[in-house]
Formats: sequence, structure tokens, C-alpha cells
Amino acid sequence: MKTSRRLTLFPEYIFSRLARQVADVEKRTGRKVLSFGAGSPDFPPSQLFINKLKEFIDLPSSYLYPGYGAIPEFASAMQVWYKKRFNVTLETNELLPLLGSRDGIAHLPLALCDEGDEILIPDPGYPAYSGPASMIVVKPVMYNLTEKRNFMIDIGELERKVTRQTKYLWVNFPSNPTGRVADISILQPLVDFARRHRIWLIYDNAYSEITFDGFVAPSILEISGAKDVAVEFGSFSKMFSFAGFRMGWIVGNSHIIEALAKIKSHMDSGMMKPLQQLGAFALTHIDRIWHNQMIESYKKRRDIIINRFKSIGLEAIKSPGSLYLWVKIPNEYDDSETFSTVLLERKHILVTPGTAFGKNGKHFVRISFCVNIDIIDQYF
Repeated sequence: MKTSRRLTLFPEYIFSRLARQVADVEKRTGRKVLSFGAGSPDFPPSQLFINKLKEFIDLPSSYLYPGYGAIPEFASAMQVWYKKRFNVTLETNELLPLLGSRDGIAHLPLALCDEGDEILIPDPGYPAYSGPASMIVVKPVMYNLTEKRNFMIDIGELERKVTRQTKYLWVNFPSNPTGRVADISILQPLVDFARRHRIWLIYDNAYSEITFDGFVAPSILEISGAKDVAVEFGSFSKMFSFAGFRMGWIVGNSHIIEALAKIKSHMDSGMMKPLQQLGAFALTHIDRIWHNQMIESYKKRRDIIINRFKSIGLEAIKSPGSLYLWVKIPNEYDDSETFSTVLLERKHILVTPGTAFGKNGKHFVRISFCVNIDIIDQYF
């Protein structure tokens, strides 16, 4: 009996492979690995929201199928939050709850692409942009984010790489993995580019509420006319530390929303009602004290981690957004895979090799802030 040929079109997801490596090292050595790998938000959620979730679960209708779109409370809360946070007006057909933003990211190629189409993807960039597309024989066309350009987008390169087969462009700020950020002046030319070439612009804004040092992340939908070509993904995982609840959203162009909703109607039965109620409550009852404490925790850890890695020869720039540092490896190492393996074996420290995010990560590693810094001195 054989499995699908589709499995040969894409590699194993990087964090699945790294988890096996960590397990092997821990088993052989009997010592726990300090992981700077996956960006799993570890700052506990506000107790206010946990208590509300318990209330919602106890309601008589909580066990019923939720339906395939947003319940009225969720839609209204999303509209209110986008208006207050970004001054963006959303219609009810311009938003959809997701089972985590990755749910929408993975299903988007099914909604927008046919076999042989192309999508423009950042290198380095989040692996989920390319893997699901490759499964259905859609061609990822990588555009370069390089140290020379401070890992920002070169519109000229996009102009050279867009073709008649291009269906959409992925853009991600604050960036995973580089931690770079963008303001409206940087995003405006990207909207213009998408409109000019009649392609979709897909904006991953999952880290919009994880920013530091005074930076405030914009929405792509703040740009006039953006909804003609763009949608934006958001995440409760990062904003409220609801990672395990699998809660996200997509907002923007109604045609894309409708297409994705049709695909998802065959893939799942929607986000459970208590979670939609929790999302609605959280968006309309922002716990500012808790949020400030979360940001301060990540900022403190970011700065401590920078200093510790500096002691072993890694110079990191403070990321103004996301949960990551994008760090160049020492010159004596040829590639990030080798360096990461050596660090894991010798010091029991896990970092993600930059090649997990594309060829431009060959000389870089990604370091997550989501680490217990109380034990960090045991490893450096």
C-alpha cells in the first residue's frame, strides 16, 4: 500500500523535526534542553478571560455546532476593535473567525489558486506560506529579504518576479522570523503594486500587538483602497496568549473571505461558540494592565537573551516587533544548520536554523523570546 505522491512535494515541518532532535539529545544526555525554538507565547492569559471562558462553556448551548461563520457577538466585537485600533470599518462579510491564523494560511491556496499558479513569498519567511501551496502544485516564488536591505522588501525585485501566473503576494510585518516592522509608508507601495498587477495582497499581521520601544503596528487595511486587493490575518494566540485555544481571524476583501469560507465549510465545522464568545469579550474588554505586563515580560527577556548570546559570540539587534531575534552566526561556521547542531550538542541550547525559513537564512538563526529566563544562566 502506498501513500500520496503529494508527500514528496514538501519537507517535514521544521518544528516537528527539531522536536525529535531535542528528544534525542535529552535522552542520550539526561539533561534538559533550553529551547529558543518555537515562538509559543508562554505568558499566562489574563485570569479575567479564563474565568469568562468557564462561564461560556457552562452555558446550555455551548456544546452545539457553532455554524460556519462568525456569531453576531464575534462579528460585532471585531468591527468595534478594528475601528478603535486602526480606524478601519469592516462589514460582516469582510471578516471570518479561524481556528488559529494558520488555519486560514494553510487553506488559502485552495481558495485562490489553481495548479500551476504562482505566489510571491518572502525569503526568509514563515514556512506555512509555502508548504500548503506546494501540496496542490502551486509554485512558491521567493523574493529576497537580505541583510543588505535590512530585511525589507525590494519593490523592484517584485516587479521582476511577478508574472501572469502570480495569484497573490505574502507580506508579514512585524516579521517572523526577522522581527522587522513596517509603517504605512512602507506598506503603501505594496498595495499599489498589487493593484497595478491585479493580484491579491495577503498581509500576516499576527504580531500587531507584540511590539516594543514605542512602535505601534499598522493594519494594511488602513491604506485607502486596500480592501480592493488585500486581506489581513490576525491572531488571538499572540495578542491574548490564547495559543492553545486556536483562535484567529481574517478580515478584508469580501471575495477572498467568501472563497476561504467555502473551502473551510468542507474542512471543519467552525470555531466553537464559547471560544467565539471569549474572543468577542476579550476584544471589547482589553485588559490593559495584563497586556502591559506581557509586553514588559517579553521586552525584559529579549534584552537579557541578547546579552547572554553576546557572551557566546552572537550579536543580536533588538527586535521592535514579534517574539524573535534574527541573529547572524559566527564566521567560523558555514551554515546555520551546522551551528544549530553544535549549539544543541555542546550547550543543550536549541535555536532554529535560519534555513528553516529559506535560503537567505543560511547564515542566521532565529531565537525566540518565549523562554524561562530564571534558568538561563545554567546554560551560558
